[in-house]
Amino acid sequence: MTKHDRILVGIDGGEGGRAALRHATEQARRSGADLWLVHVIDLAIATGVFYPYGYSGLADQIREAGTGILARAEKAVAKHIGADRVTTTLRDGGVAAELVHAAADAAMVVLGDERHLSLARVVTGSVTGKVASRAPVPVVVVPTAWTAVPDTHRVVVAVADCDASTELVARALREAADRDGELVVAHAWEVPAVYYETTLGQLDAAGWEADARRRLAKTVERARRLVPYAVGTEVRIEIHRGQAAQVLTQASRGADLLVVARRGRAFPLRRLGGTGHALMRESACPVEVVPPAVEVHDESVVIDHPADREHEAAR
Repeated sequence: MTKHDRILVGIDGGEGGRAALRHATEQARRSGADLWLVHVIDLAIATGVFYPYGYSGLADQIREAGTGILARAEKAVAKHIGADRVTTTLRDGGVAAELVHAAADAAMVVLGDERHLSLARVVTGSVTGKVASRAPVPVVVVPTAWTAVPDTHRVVVAVADCDASTELVARALREAADRDGELVVAHAWEVPAVYYETTLGQLDAAGWEADARRRLAKTVERARRLVPYAVGTEVRIEIHRGQAAQVLTQASRGADLLVVARRGRAFPLRRLGGTGHALMRESACPVEVVPPAVEVHDESVVIDHPADREHEAAR
């Protein structure tokens, strides 16, 4: 297995890191991927805040503590997938920058959320937000208190563009099939309040929603052709009027995973968008943020996945 087949897990020594580790371990058990546990020490902050005049032994003590955090995490996960599938790395530098850089050598990044660290976010900014906005691979943010709902196995994918989301839906479909679950394709729409009087009176809401459902159905058809082994996976299309973050937060309740896309055309510092940032704070289940992808319309192209190859061999 190459380094690009492994899942990078950000280990912070707290509840967030432990939640990320639990989710990543289950993902590794399903997919056969290795786990790469990474703990980043920002010595400039760690030493500067508490010892502004310097303390020669503090950096070594911090690194030793970081090594201990990684060792405990490695021991916890090795008993589930085997020690040979777990590696650890201690890095120095800015936490978000180091994780984004390391993500280039992984297939996915898994992080715990930061809901319990609101003051730290004000001071240093959100690590999860920065990584999810910039990483070249999908980033999963796991709520600290999240536990999977037994016998549900539902994956929700948030679709903003009804016509250009084939790759996104295909990825979510693969996640649902891997869980032997169902996929909910969720689309939210709303007219800003300032336009209510001039727009809503002329809008055929029922007709518009029917057209959106038809276009989404075509997107699902294209996605199914990209993931042949998911032929038996149930897919439901849900269209709701309402603010997107609120609609999707509600949809996340009882789900195993919420898949959202990072915006392809946006100012660099806002590549995730307000809805994505809100969902990382409010979602009831893990949120997977997928980098922009080139839309696929060539029906001969198939996403490479071990289950795809088994499906083709069985035909």
